[in-house]
Amino acid sequence: MNVLPPLGARLRLAASFVRPGVTVADIGTDHAYLPVWLVCSGHNPSALACDVRSGPLSRAAQTVAQYGAQGHVALRQTDGLAGVQAQDIILAGMGGDLIATILSHSEWVRRPDVRLILQPMTAQETLRAWLCREGFVIDREDAAVEGDKHYLVMGVRYGGAPFEPDLFFCFAGLLPKTGGPAAREYLRWQARRLQKKADGLARSVARAAQAVEWSALASRMEQAADRI
Repeated sequence: MNVLPPLGARLRLAASFVRPGVTVADIGTDHAYLPVWLVCSGHNPSALACDVRSGPLSRAAQTVAQYGAQGHVALRQTDGLAGVQAQDIILAGMGGDLIATILSHSEWVRRPDVRLILQPMTAQETLRAWLCREGFVIDREDAAVEGDKHYLVMGVRYGGAPFEPDLFFCFAGLLPKTGGPAAREYLRWQARRLQKKADGLARSVARAAQAVEWSALASRMEQAADRI
């Protein structure tokens, strides 16, 4: 198994968060490029490629066969994490709200040996807030750029004290501390989105105070990006 499937910047970043030598589960796997890459590269001895739909699993089966990963990557049709057992869990390519919902229905992910690799496509701030309130610890965050799209990846474990995060942490997370060059561009992209929201609120006199708050948050994001 010395031939590897191609990974874009998003999935390569997610792969860098996976611990070597553990069993890994990729939830919502689609083509199973990531779990096949992890086992074929020798990074992990075994992996689960999971999806709720039969179509993605059929594509995943083709990838497993193409790269000779039979016996190392098992296919599972499952809703969320039902029936899944692994040390590292990847939830990538789905909304932050859905990731929070899946985790809330799976108490076993709170075991001390489990690590979560989360790649929310939307509602990143909602997911961060949920993790903090539920006692999860975000150990590392970084970003990737593919074309004109910006992606976030988070390394998470359970075991912290629940707390209410401030608005800046919800949007920036650990990127100012643990992110690389792509994190700088991610924060600037988020700052532009926040400023656009502030500009929209500023058109209403009744929302002028909110506009100032969101504009200040956008400025903080820009300042954080400049420090990376």
